[in-house]
Amino acid sequence: MAWQFETIHEKLARLRAELAQVQDELIDAETDLADQMVDIRAFEAEFEARAGFLMTQLADLEAEVNDYLDRIQQRRNKQVFGSDYRSADEQYRRTWERPAQAKPAPPPPPPSPATQAQIKKLYRQLARRFHPDLAADESDRAYRTERMTAINDAYAARSLTELLVFTVEMEKTAVSRPSRQPGQTDADMIKALRDEIHRCHRRLREIDLERQTLHNRPSVEMALEAKLAQRRGRDLLAEIAADLEREIARKTVERDMIKSQFNNLDRGPQTEIS
Repeated sequence: MAWQFETIHEKLARLRAELAQVQDELIDAETDLADQMVDIRAFEAEFEARAGFLMTQLADLEAEVNDYLDRIQQRRNKQVFGSDYRSADEQYRRTWERPAQAKPAPPPPPPSPATQAQIKKLYRQLARRFHPDLAADESDRAYRTERMTAINDAYAARSLTELLVFTVEMEKTAVSRPSRQPGQTDADMIKALRDEIHRCHRRLREIDLERQTLHNRPSVEMALEAKLAQRRGRDLLAEIAADLEREIARKTVERDMIKSQFNNLDRGPQTEIS
């Protein structure tokens, strides 16, 4: 290969160019991963607002039914054993029973397509400026990591205002350039560049694995099903919510029947539960 006969300066130039290319690939991959995470979290928030709270409500009803059944069994155990006996299952449920949760606030409406495009463009510009992998030294890396964390939070919130603030900061901040450290030889510099290239490639593989792992999340599969259903004119989340509401109505009737059975059990000295 031609590069086997290159001079030291040519080798340094080639490695710097190779590093710049892999850093660009890494930033693009990180940005794409961030886009996927934002979409996933947005769907999860919508699911929770439209159907998730109903699942919690149904689980609470089921726990209430089980509680009444346990209390009926407890009353019968008291008649048989002459003591206030409680099963291990009942004690476990009483200890770990979840409190009722209110319906969550609906997620804010997504920005317009034009605003979405502007947000994504700003995010990519900011990532190329503040990404920790472009740091000149450890102090610069710490600064970039802090800023990039805040930028990621703003991007996840789809906050155009916050991203514009970071853009102003970007324009006022000088760009740190990698420089040769005192006493660093050409061989040291070559090794440092190669190490950084290998680290970036390793991070690219990690991102690829993270992308594959995302597809194992139940919400991702459901989001795909919701998109397919939407293309066919169906609202999958509305259908799920309707099914849950019907099950909640059925479970409410069951709960009321068992509660009445409990209140009527050994009526006399017992006081009806409100």
